[in-house]
Amino acid sequence: MDDKISKMIIIINVGTFFLGWNIIFLAGADKPPPIGFLWLVCLVLLLDIAQFFYLKRFLPRLHTKSKGLFFINLFYFFFAGLIVGVITILARINIMSGLQLSDIFIWIVLIISASLVNGAFFYAFNIVLLKKYKNS
Repeated sequence: MDDKISKMIIIINVGTFFLGWNIIFLAGADKPPPIGFLWLVCLVLLLDIAQFFYLKRFLPRLHTKSKGLFFINLFYFFFAGLIVGVITILARINIMSGLQLSDIFIWIVLIISASLVNGAFFYAFNIVLLKKYKNS
């Protein structure tokens, strides 16, 4: 795959991910968003940086149609969701300590579920981008 195409696809991914998730979070936030909203922006930025490095390995494998890549991709997104869930719990341990274990489990399952949906869209989005830029 051409390095120029790869860089273009990475830029589109990183920009779309950052803007998309911040718009989703803004839609659910108070108006105007509280100052703590900046922590969500920072979290999305950190995930965006991780995605940037992941894309450098992912795109060539997607281009060569590596066997089992969809499930490998979902595994990485599952793991990322688990890490984000645990980080958000640890960041607010004083709030989470008052919750029951089942509530914490539900929180982690919800974060992982959102991450898996994001991973499936990520895979499909990159297939579309590869087809679009391969033909141009």
